[in-house]
Order: sequence, then structure tokens, then C-alpha cells
Amino acid sequence: MKEIFTSLAVVILTSVAHSQVITQNAVSNTVSPTGSVACGSQANGYTADNSYYRVFKLSDYGINYSYNITNIAFGVQTANTTFPVEVNLYTLVGAFPTGTPTLLGTTNVNIAPANAGQMVSTGTALSQTVPAGGTFVVELYHDGSTANPPQSFYLGTHPGAQTGLSYLSSETCGIDTPIATGTGALAGFASARWVMTITGQNTLGVTEVINSKDLQIFPNPVKDVLKFRFGNNLKSEAIDIYDMNGRAVTSISNNKNVNEVNVSSFTKGAYILKVKANDGKVYVQKILKD
Repeated sequence: MKEIFTSLAVVILTSVAHSQVITQNAVSNTVSPTGSVACGSQANGYTADNSYYRVFKLSDYGINYSYNITNIAFGVQTANTTFPVEVNLYTLVGAFPTGTPTLLGTTNVNIAPANAGQMVSTGTALSQTVPAGGTFVVELYHDGSTANPPQSFYLGTHPGAQTGLSYLSSETCGIDTPIATGTGALAGFASARWVMTITGQNTLGVTEVINSKDLQIFPNPVKDVLKFRFGNNLKSEAIDIYDMNGRAVTSISNNKNVNEVNVSSFTKGAYILKVKANDGKVYVQKILKD
């Protein structure tokens, strides 16, 4: 029987000292009940060979040091029985998917029907270090076509905004090179945006919180004055802005709880805002200068 792409019609992260949690999902750790896609045969009750990818560039998150990955978490939309999903971690030189990947490590994560709508994780089984300035790729792989009984797995998704593309490949369905969901053969599956969260550590002696809702910035993109405000009664103690090469372009010792920065003289492009709060943490957001 011909295999086709089918859509299913249908966490709390343990804190780590000096940790960074990164994701490309605007709504992190939340799995929608519908919207995923996989190559397979619904009539025969299985999903075939499917590789799901996300690509993470450290500089996009203001990480200009070696990033020690301690956990990879991903969402499960459904699983029809208990089976392992393979998790592969690569460094990448060049652009995805045409660049050169190098395997850092691999592990299996067992999932079950009870995990539907939840996040599951590798724990420390895939602890690896991505060099400063690097890019890494997370691949989830599963093939339920030869299992007895057949296995069906739909990766967790959320239709909210994403800061990076979600990719899929499947030789069975004729996609040897990964393509982004919502494009090409996957044009009808734009809402299939993989839910993945990466936890890592640094050696800087400070916890960096990336893309936290506790730090709100506006406008973004910005032309002249960037404003920000904290939630949870936090106050800013220092402000730093870096270009995408890790060079500091603005540094303010914020004794008066300043909540805006004039960036009118900045060259157009992307920058990283880091605001140290009075809870001892540094809150990180990516900004765009218009």
C-alpha cells in the first residue's frame, strides 16, 4: 500500500544551576491535540520512517560560549503503544540541510500512549558540548512500519509562532532531503511546528533565562528607543546589548532602574539584549534594529 503524509485529527523543567533553556516555540512545552504530520499508512496503523529536525544557532540566543547540553525535551502528540524514539544530536557546519553535520551523540527515549499531550526528555543520557559560536541540530527518528504490532508516532506540535523552521524527511514518502513543514510536499501542514526544548549549562556562574515572558520588550523591530519591563516585581540592575558576533555595543550599569535604551545609532540587523535583574539572573531576548 502506498504511504502518504497524514495529519492526526485529533512540564515542568527541573531547574539547573547556571542553566539556559532555549526553544524556537513562542509557546514552549505545550502540545496541541492536533496538527502533527508523518509519513505512514493510516489504514495499516503505522507511521513509516520519519526524521524530525530543528536547528539551533547559539548566537541567536546570545550564547557566545560553549553550551553544555544536559537535556533535550520534545512533545508527544500520540503514540499507539510503547516504543523507543531515537534522538540524535549533531553539530553543523554550513546551512541546513545542505551543510555538514557531525554526530555528537545518540540515545533512545521510550514513549507510551500515556505520554500523549506531554513532554518527554532524554535527561542526561545525551549530555554533549556544542563549541562556542556553533550550530547544532536535533533529530528525532522513528519507523513503525516493520514493528509487530505496527507502531504509530506523531511528534508534538503547537501552531504558535516559531523562530526557526521545523523540518521533516522520509525516504518512504520520497523526501530524502529534509524540507520545512508548510512547504513543498508538506505545504498543507504549516501548523506542524515541532515542540522541542533544550536545556544547557554554562561556566559563567550566572543563570541566563532566554525568551522569558518575565522580560517584555517593545517595539521589536525597533527604530529608535527600545523599551522593556519586567514582571514579577523584578527590577533591572544592568543592561548589555551585543551584536551577533558577540561584541558588546552598549553596556549600562543600571542604578536607577532604567527601562529603555536608545538604539537609533545602531546599524540595521539583529542584536542580543541581556538585562540583569535583582534576582541575580540575566534575561536574554533577541532584538531587531529596523
